[in-house]
Amino acid sequence: MTTSSLLLFLDFGGGEIIIIFLVILVVLGPDKIPAFAKKAAEVMRYIRKATDEIKVEINKETDALQQPFKSAYESANTFTENAEKAVKDTIDQLEIDEETQTDKIPLGKKRLETENNEDLNNKTEL
Repeated sequence: MTTSSLLLFLDFGGGEIIIIFLVILVVLGPDKIPAFAKKAAEVMRYIRKATDEIKVEINKETDALQQPFKSAYESANTFTENAEKAVKDTIDQLEIDEETQTDKIPLGKKRLETENNEDLNNKTEL
């Protein structure tokens, strides 16, 4: 039996519920209906309690299984953040070092370096 046919089987309308109550009334009689209702309520409470306990156990087990993955994910994120920060700091330091080196070169040497770089670029383009 598939899930959809099972759900259709359990789909009660107002007329079906009235017929079920009438059958219960005829079978049990008016004297036993309160005791039956009380017993039905106890059974429903027991079923609800059992399903709640099962849900709690499933959640505990799921959390226990997920914990190593969560800690590994957090460790990986921390490592990534630290690596990104280190790379950014290194790039910043290199840029600062490059600026200070450029400032220290005399103007004549800068022109010579620029001309040499242009000559190299022209040769590589050919």
